Amino acid sequence: MSKDYKISINNYCPCSQKECPIRGNCVLCVQNHLEHKRHIPECIENLLRPEIAKLAKIVEYSHSDERPDAEFWKTFDKESFLTDSLKRHEKL
Repeated sequence: MSKDYKISINNYCPCSQKECPIRGNCVLCVQNHLEHKRHIPECIENLLRPEIAKLAKIVEYSHSDERPDAEFWKTFDKESFLTDSLKRHEKL
């Protein structure tokens, strides 16, 4: 279970990234995804993925799933990530 840090917590977070230190904290999650601009939060991806797959097929474009795996989370600096996330939130 993620810690709420007095911001927000979603006990039913559908994200598969169980090791993410901000999993379930929608506010910090969306802020981080907006800041890094690599991809959208997985909960939103799950809504869009079927539609995007259909579009990709129509335009003969391939798509891949590049979500972090267990190996990624073993080496990821979770403490620094969480600290940076909370600092960004405090600036708002």
